[in-house]
Amino acid sequence: AFMFGGLLRRMGCRVRPYEKNSGETDRVLEAAILILEEAFSGLRDKEEAVVKTVGLFERIETVPDSRPKAAIFGDLYARDNPVFNQDLIAFIESCGGEAITTPYTDYAKMIAPAYFKKWLTEGKFFSLLVNRGLLATMVRREKVFYRHFSKILQEPEPVYDVAPSHILSQFGMIPENTGESMDNILKIYYICKHHPEVSLFIQTSPAFCCPSLITEAMAKTIEDHTGVPVVSITYDGTGGDKNRKVLPYLKYTRGTADRDAAGGVKSGLF
Repeated sequence: AFMFGGLLRRMGCRVRPYEKNSGETDRVLEAAILILEEAFSGLRDKEEAVVKTVGLFERIETVPDSRPKAAIFGDLYARDNPVFNQDLIAFIESCGGEAITTPYTDYAKMIAPAYFKKWLTEGKFFSLLVNRGLLATMVRREKVFYRHFSKILQEPEPVYDVAPSHILSQFGMIPENTGESMDNILKIYYICKHHPEVSLFIQTSPAFCCPSLITEAMAKTIEDHTGVPVVSITYDGTGGDKNRKVLPYLKYTRGTADRDAAGGVKSGLF
């Protein structure tokens, strides 16, 4: 369910900014959700449902274009709930950008090695064995479905094979520093690896969130390592247009070409 939902959102973000007929992608998304609901209700085979869903997306007419890519990370609820984040994805697209989102199953695969090592060190062998088995099963099952989704995404299935200690050490962190801040750094690393064209990182945070504040404090280091600016948005329930902070970055983004001209990535992140 997390995989299908996450990749359905990714396909929407991948196609909608380039659709020829406005609103067509959203109509397809509504139809796709009904198809996938039938699959999870046992009324339809899951792979058949995915094939039909992808077929609907393949019929959407698009226009060739290139937009700055804005990757969303941060608090799980703030980044994924359109009411909480004032429909951030729609705002990014209205400003001429394309949103990069991460399915929760990908997020789990990113952070799993760090937690496995931690549990091994702490002697939590039962948690280690059970979750390693679950992850292996998940990865194997996902391969069956991902080959269909990739027809729209035009991306190979992402691989998360770099030692967390190597990534975290560049930010003065160690694998024992588990939690949202560590998760954010791993996610940023893999976004850069799988989407080198990314132009902007957007951190979404609820008010008074300690891990979000720690990640926000690392924004300058993140930009120094990746060459990509970071904008932090805090949704505190006070109203106002919080998402306007990203507008100048999308309108006047430096883009991949400018980063390459400046020497690309500034450190050993890759």
